[in-house]
Amino acid sequence: MASIRAAKQLGVSVVEVDVMLSKDDVLFIHHDNQLDRCTNGNGYLWDKTAAELRSLDAGTWFDSKFAHEPLPLLSELLLECNSLGLGLNVEVKHATDHGGDIPTEEDKVRERRLADVVCSFVQQLGPAICDPAKVVFSSFSIAALEVLDSRLPNYKRSYLVEEVPANWEETYRRLNCCSFNLNHKKSSKEQIQRICEKVPVFTFTVNDPQRAMELFSWGVSGVFSDCPRDIMDCIKAATVSPSLSSLPMPEIQFPHQPLVSTGQPLLVQ
Repeated sequence: MASIRAAKQLGVSVVEVDVMLSKDDVLFIHHDNQLDRCTNGNGYLWDKTAAELRSLDAGTWFDSKFAHEPLPLLSELLLECNSLGLGLNVEVKHATDHGGDIPTEEDKVRERRLADVVCSFVQQLGPAICDPAKVVFSSFSIAALEVLDSRLPNYKRSYLVEEVPANWEETYRRLNCCSFNLNHKKSSKEQIQRICEKVPVFTFTVNDPQRAMELFSWGVSGVFSDCPRDIMDCIKAATVSPSLSSLPMPEIQFPHQPLVSTGQPLLVQ
């Protein structure tokens, strides 16, 4: 959980992570469906038990000083964010290789199962630990969003897309979403501005401060970034610049992918 603590030190107010389900139905924080890139393991996370996942090194890939850091549980992350006073965006992970891929029926079953376990876990914890005012759920998976809308109606939901589909607004309204989160590289200025006139828009993953400021000028409500310090410095400069002071000052969300993660189990689902 070192990246979460680093976010707090930078002054970030909201962090974003991805949640996935182990073979034995334990909720873990991990970005990729497969373990190869960000751990010393291999294969799909959902094919491993919680014990197998907790034995992995999830830190060395980023820097040797984070060696032997285990994959964190969702329960650990919630407690850490509460302790640090951070808001949390939990992406309920899609089962496809990429967010924009069309899911198979098998993918949809896996996505619904993950969302169901997330909902049961949140209901078990209650609002004292998983506060609806501080936690928002998001997903590329329509199947997962449908489950979240049905079972956790008092929690906010964000609809994620790589490319904007023609029926985006119907899906957004049907699932009672609070924001539309899109890939800024795959939408035009005109398209983003039109959507911003209708609903709150967040864009990912924005690491260039000047690009972030451009997106803010188009009306986006915030950005997801791996480089929050650079973007926050740019925002601070804008607040004292006569030419930029009229721009909306957004809430910055920290990284699309946690850089490192650590922690011991405190509440095991």
